[in-house]
Amino acid sequence: MQILRQDKKEKNDSKGPKRSFFLNIPIKKIVITILSLFIILLIWEKTFVYFDIPLRIAPKPSTLYQFIHKEFFTQHSNRYQTVLVKSLYSLKDAGIGFLLSLILGSILGILVSQNNLLNSILFPFLFLTQLIPVPALAPIVAVYLGYSTTTKIFIIILFNIFPITVAVRKAIINLPEHYLLLLYSYTKEKKYIFKYLLLPSLVPTLLINMKLLTTASIVASIVTELPLSVKNGIGKDIYNSFNNLLIARVWVSIAIISILSLLFFIAISKFGNYINKKYRYGQFQCDNN
Repeated sequence: MQILRQDKKEKNDSKGPKRSFFLNIPIKKIVITILSLFIILLIWEKTFVYFDIPLRIAPKPSTLYQFIHKEFFTQHSNRYQTVLVKSLYSLKDAGIGFLLSLILGSILGILVSQNNLLNSILFPFLFLTQLIPVPALAPIVAVYLGYSTTTKIFIIILFNIFPITVAVRKAIINLPEHYLLLLYSYTKEKKYIFKYLLLPSLVPTLLINMKLLTTASIVASIVTELPLSVKNGIGKDIYNSFNNLLIARVWVSIAIISILSLLFFIAISKFGNYINKKYRYGQFQCDNN
């Protein structure tokens, strides 16, 4: 017993320094990242000044700093026209399209998995939405729904619904037969089979596809704004800024929407990790053993 206690004590003692060491690693990474970024910006600034590179090609860091200071730290006549607000507007539309795509795609995937005739009818139309470019599809849809946010969200749904539908259908079809037989031995009511078997089996598939839909939704949200009369989004603002040679505004807009996209992806990843840890019953082992 004393030997076991000594072993446990040694293990605990050995874990102590390692924890403090790992806690110091993020701080070192942050310092290294900041220094690296500072060096890159310094080289960028000096190079552009030395070679006198024109603004239309790329802005200097000092020019970007001046724009950021003017955009965010000075008084504006209209605060709702900043690049951050426009980026958040596009992110909001992407989030709505993302959520609706997830819901509608899951429903369609469940329906086509249970009915082969319905799958034969819907699959060609869903597949066609992936072949047509988003900007080309926007004017056609706008004729019926108008050149507004409704059309934008509808096209985001069309852009995302196909992979969700296919993934959900495949997950249901590939359910191990012995799972079904085991549940049938308890009940044959469809509502219980749906609740205790089909829905949990979709958890891993949906979580994986949710990560893919985050970037797809934001890309569709930005690109769809170009042919539509949506003035509040960052996509239209980037297009107009580039045409008016407001290059610093273009670069800052791209940086902000990229950061927001990364935060959106991280949030979905954290949510997926939380669900996987809490509801492990949804992770089926689809092997033939």
